[in-house]
Amino acid sequence: MEKHSSRREVAGQHSGAAWPTTIGPLITRLRQGQGWSQDTLAAHLRKQSRNSAASQHQVSRWESGRRIPGPFWRQQLAAVFDVSVAVFSEAATAAVAARRQRHMPPPAPRHTAISVAEVVPVDVAAMVAVSARQSARLGEHVDNTPFGAYTMEEVVEELRRLAAAYPYSSTVDSLTAAGALRDRAYELAGSSRRPSYTRGLYLVTAWSCAILANASFDLGALRPANVHARTALHFGDLCEHRGVQVWVRGLQALMAFWDGRPHHAVAAIEPVLSWPSASGTAGVRAEAIHARALARLGRASEADQALARAERAREHMRDSDDVLDDPGGMADFPLAKQLYWQANTHLRLGGPTRLRAAHQAAEESVELYLAAPVDQQRIGELCHARLDLASARWEQGHPEGAEQQVSAASDTLRLRYVESVLRRMDDFGDLISAQAATSGPARQVLAQIAAAHTITPPMAREVAALPPPTE
Repeated sequence: MEKHSSRREVAGQHSGAAWPTTIGPLITRLRQGQGWSQDTLAAHLRKQSRNSAASQHQVSRWESGRRIPGPFWRQQLAAVFDVSVAVFSEAATAAVAARRQRHMPPPAPRHTAISVAEVVPVDVAAMVAVSARQSARLGEHVDNTPFGAYTMEEVVEELRRLAAAYPYSSTVDSLTAAGALRDRAYELAGSSRRPSYTRGLYLVTAWSCAILANASFDLGALRPANVHARTALHFGDLCEHRGVQVWVRGLQALMAFWDGRPHHAVAAIEPVLSWPSASGTAGVRAEAIHARALARLGRASEADQALARAERAREHMRDSDDVLDDPGGMADFPLAKQLYWQANTHLRLGGPTRLRAAHQAAEESVELYLAAPVDQQRIGELCHARLDLASARWEQGHPEGAEQQVSAASDTLRLRYVESVLRRMDDFGDLISAQAATSGPARQVLAQIAAAHTITPPMAREVAALPPPTE
């Protein structure tokens, strides 16, 4: 690792001035002395420690005093700055003392120079015994979690089942189940005394809100979907879990994309692209979302670069056995989905070469989806792949093949309503509307799209009228 100064030089710089008394200002001074940003320091720490948990957010919390780095990170900081570990340990001790001092009540005024101990004899043995009893009661209280590992496993397994079933289940059923799981996990977290349980339950709460956001969006309820997404991000931040945060940022970008706001889609996804890759497919999905949004803005070169990064991310992605890292199902980003998003990117940019590439990718995507057993086909995603294939065929002069794909997508929409599929149909309708006067296939396809607009979302069809909100 390159450094601007050696241990001796750093010591020399500070020989005339005392080190900062607490660790936050110490880290700030050393970082600024090297001319580094917080992001740059985090990158050096990741390289030094081989631990992807180091982030700009973590460095910021250290420097502001909200967190004090433990022994492991103090060793890594010492190595990065080429400063003795003892310097960081002393500064950490000073920070702990300062924090305690801030929370101590002010001393009572003393009206005499004579201490109580000089007037009243102190029974030291009794004081020790009382102190021990107080510690015992504290231990009993802190370990008083009213549930154990079995309950944690049950909650996590319910998350796995819900996420895995989402692509093939009723969206309304998923919405109801996710709401119940969110409430249960949050309630359990409130009674937990074990930090590992609390963090796990907050993660279940985050993923449950992510499922609620996705289901709300599929049902066409964009504003509630954004509320659920923000809550999911908040809980993901509380437990510092990058995977769920990257996934939810991707969903926010998708919602902006389908709402006709590609600039907002780019702004939502770009901040997480530089984060260290998490296990699972969230990073691949983020790059693919970025590519489509850039294509919609006509930024062809950048879109191609994003597609290439998505392919590299899939090649290097890491699997995880932990459901809380990657619950699968709804949260997964299969190759078939990546292919039709790639096709959609090429379609939005246009041109003969891109149309051929879009046709090939969309056709392969449809084949992959149809290869799954009928009860395990992700039919909402299959509709998107069919519509991208229809667009590629139409623009290459094969309207008869396009009509078949639109018809199949329209029939599927009646089985599982997905708002973004209807919006994709409208995109296709815009493509062919100018040909309606002279093309029979164009008129037939436009009639199918118009019929699809008569499909009532399950939210309106299946859910009983709700009571008015109370003030």
